[in-house]
Amino acid sequence: MSIDKYLRLGTVEDIPVLLRFARNFHTASPYKTMKFDAVKGEKFLRDILSGKQTDGIIIVALHDNEPIGFIVGVANEPVFSSAKVSMELGWWIDPHHRRTKASYLIYSAYEDWARRVGCHYVQGAYLPGVSPSLDEFYKKRGYVQVETSFIKTLKFQELELKGLH
Repeated sequence: MSIDKYLRLGTVEDIPVLLRFARNFHTASPYKTMKFDAVKGEKFLRDILSGKQTDGIIIVALHDNEPIGFIVGVANEPVFSSAKVSMELGWWIDPHHRRTKASYLIYSAYEDWARRVGCHYVQGAYLPGVSPSLDEFYKKRGYVQVETSFIKTLKFQELELKGLH
């Protein structure tokens, strides 16, 4: 079976469904306290899909030729090294399609892209509570945990005036 049955590169025409996936991710995540900004999301996705944002990729997962999820990655260098790192910025598979061939293949395709653009490392993440623990998924693929992340909501008048909160 061809991988094309399960995956394809995102296109500008996918933006509405990609925004739906992004909204689903946002709603299910600890980030739901942030205002969802569809205009910003559309610009961000369009910049990657049009090539304006270089070293970025959006891969779409498919079931019966219909999108069921996506992964967004960008490659860059950390402040302390010239080693190129691919960072997963968003990964969503509709819940009833998780643990399917497409959901597995999308991560393999993301890693393959990272290799092809010269990345030395691939960073992956998951949000506890959004999906079952993916620790074993990552460990089986050779990943090691390198950080734990925290977030705090800041209450500044200037942020509220600008509509950023």
